[in-house]
Amino acid sequence: LLMPVLITLGLAIPRADNAVEESPSIPQENIQDDPIAQGLHQLLKQGAHSRLERGHFPDFQGYLEHLYQATRYTLLWTHEGKPPRQARTAVISLNEAEMHGLKASDYDAKYFADWVNFLDGKTGLAPEELILFDTALSLTLMRYSKALHAGRIDPEQVNFRMDLGPSKQHDYEKLIEQLTQDADVSNTLVSLAPKLPIYQRLKAALVKYQELAKDNSLTAFTFNSVVQPGGHHEGIVALRRLVRALGDLPADVPEPPTPDLYDPELMNAIQRFQRRHGLEADGIIGKKTYLQLVTPLSQRVKQIELNLERLRWLPEPFSSPYILINIPAFQLFGFRQSADIDKPDLVMNVIVGQAIKKRTTPIFYADMRYVSFRPYWNLPYSITKDEVLPELLRDPHYLARNALEIVDNFAPSTRPYDLTQETVKRLRAGTLKLRQRPGPKNALGSVKFILPNDSDIYLHGTPAKQLFNKARRDFSHGCIRVEDLAGLAEFVLNADGEWPRNRIAKAMNSSKTVTAHLKTPIPVYVFYLTVSVDDTGGVFFYEDIYGHDAVLEQALAKGYPYPFNDQRATAISALP
Repeated sequence: LLMPVLITLGLAIPRADNAVEESPSIPQENIQDDPIAQGLHQLLKQGAHSRLERGHFPDFQGYLEHLYQATRYTLLWTHEGKPPRQARTAVISLNEAEMHGLKASDYDAKYFADWVNFLDGKTGLAPEELILFDTALSLTLMRYSKALHAGRIDPEQVNFRMDLGPSKQHDYEKLIEQLTQDADVSNTLVSLAPKLPIYQRLKAALVKYQELAKDNSLTAFTFNSVVQPGGHHEGIVALRRLVRALGDLPADVPEPPTPDLYDPELMNAIQRFQRRHGLEADGIIGKKTYLQLVTPLSQRVKQIELNLERLRWLPEPFSSPYILINIPAFQLFGFRQSADIDKPDLVMNVIVGQAIKKRTTPIFYADMRYVSFRPYWNLPYSITKDEVLPELLRDPHYLARNALEIVDNFAPSTRPYDLTQETVKRLRAGTLKLRQRPGPKNALGSVKFILPNDSDIYLHGTPAKQLFNKARRDFSHGCIRVEDLAGLAEFVLNADGEWPRNRIAKAMNSSKTVTAHLKTPIPVYVFYLTVSVDDTGGVFFYEDIYGHDAVLEQALAKGYPYPFNDQRATAISALP
């Protein structure tokens, strides 16, 4: 009796090597006379599904086994052979995956819609057909809910070191049981997505850009030279149409009497466009501005989708207070309360690592634990060897002129060595080190903010304050330079109540190093968003300076860590 069921279920598919162990099952004597229970038990034990495009499920095998064991191996998504309202609504939700920047095809959404219609039009279906539908929907909803709640891939796969703990864990078995009885399946699924205001705004921007991307002609125009305000150019008509569609040129601004004139209203719109794309807002349409203007809007859609994925990696709610640094935007945001993520209490420009090998700022999470006023700068060996020693060999006064001293360790009380041929030799070998004394030439400025991490990245000041006025600010060796040292110090030490602004100012101008330990560590998220949306709905696109968008796109294109199902095409042909 059971053999035809097992063959139809496709149980000849080999078990995946990394499948989890089968959970303890209910006694065999309780299911041996029930084809549904036996079929469910065997399919879940096998860990493969013949009807899904990604039929192997080692990722959710344990969850599914526990789910169906807890429900005594009964069908969850059909009643008397027909899909109930909950199943239909769940399938509709799968078909709305694009609203979240996901792909409905990744969840067999169209196939499920056809499958529901097939079940509706048939009576007396064999048990195996109901088993296949039931397990397929349970598995797919687990995968979809995980994608909404925590992202499609582990951030570690793309070198984002975001160890976010239990906030991204979910009870998938309980979720499926809830959905099968839920009065509002769609709302329950949507509630799994981040509630961060920026996520919701980015979702709205996605809908807008998906609609705009349908018109390829919007970005189809050419400028053969730099376009200055006040000039005439035949491409101006198409340009005005684009910036009006994007919202940079208000809808109530009338068309000018001279259509090809680069008039003041259009210049204001271009300046808004430039600010939204991380460019110098000079109103001149040079090469950089032109390339941003003609970027296909379908590419903007992809960019938004990638950043929605990244936002799903962030914790929710955040521990308060906390700091978020967005590398592509070159900005730091400080929040005192997690509920106020829409309104940062502190915003400032930052300088990040150069976009070259071994100098990029890593993406990570760490807790800030103390602040050092008037710090020494302890030079890494790589900077000593590659940058300082060549200068020193050309100029024996280089160390003295730059307040550098030779030491055998970085303890504040360490006495420096004299500059000799022997000490230079030991510097090259790495047995001696260089540090820079506190003062106006110190590369760290007057404050260093320490958040212990494997990459030895910290926040600090800089004497090169003019660099904060640049639109693109990747100039460091990897650490993060902050524009307003006193403001950040006040923010992180505020909770202690012992560091008012005047004490901070005194410590910043002290003649000695002063260390302030935070009573409560502050989480710092060094993150990477190439698209952001402000509270007015303005969509900001930033240059992918480290190439992380391309890496994430490639990782997502590979799909999930389970193979495609070669047998699915044959199985689908069974449906009308």
